[in-house]
Amino acid sequence: MEIYLNRGLTVEECKVICTSSLIPLREKSFFRGIYETLFRPNELLRCDIEDWNRKTGEITARYTKRKYSPKTKKTLPSKLRTMYFTPKTNAMIREIVGNRKKGPIWINKEQKRISLRNMEKRIGKYANLLGIQRLRKLSPEGKKMRLVTLMALREAGERHHDLRGGDADVSAAGAGHSKQTKAQYYKKTPEEEIRISMEKHHPAFTEEW
Repeated sequence: MEIYLNRGLTVEECKVICTSSLIPLREKSFFRGIYETLFRPNELLRCDIEDWNRKTGEITARYTKRKYSPKTKKTLPSKLRTMYFTPKTNAMIREIVGNRKKGPIWINKEQKRISLRNMEKRIGKYANLLGIQRLRKLSPEGKKMRLVTLMALREAGERHHDLRGGDADVSAAGAGHSKQTKAQYYKKTPEEEIRISMEKHHPAFTEEW
C-alpha cells in the first residue's frame, strides 16, 4: 500500500501532463480536474453539468466511494463531496461543455459519457508522447506499474498540497480518505476550509498553470 500511495510524480511531471499543448482540451481539463479536486477518477467522470457551477468552479461529486460500517454491517450511502477547479480549468470546462445544460461533462463522439478505461488509455498515451511515463518495479518477481495514471495524478495532487505546507487532514477530507488511509488522523473540515487550503498550497492554484 505504501508503494501504491507514493507513485512519485513530481510537480513538474504533473505540470507537463496538465498543461501540454499536445493534449486535447477535453482530456487536459479532466487531468487537471483530478489533480485539483482530488476526486477519484470515476467520481469526477460521473459528475454531470448539473453538479458544476460555471461561475465559481464548484463541483460536487455525488457518486463517491461507499464505505462499510462495522456497526451496522452495511455499506453506507455515497457522501457528497464538494471541491473547486482553478479558474483556468473552469474556463476549459466551460469551453468543452459549450451550450449544453445537462448530462455528462466529459463526453465521447456519440455524446455519451466517456469511459474511465478510455481516459486511462489516453493519459498513458500522452505520458508516453511527452516522455514522462516510467515503469516502477513492485515486486522481486518483476511486476511493474505505470508511473503516470489517473489515480497517480490524484495522489500527487494531495501529496504536493501537503508538502507545500497544507494541512494534511484538510486534503484528506477533500480526497475523502478514512483515518486508516492517511496518517491515522482524520477530522471533518468545512468545505470553505478545504477550498482556502487548496488555493493557498496546491501548485495548480498558486502557480497559475
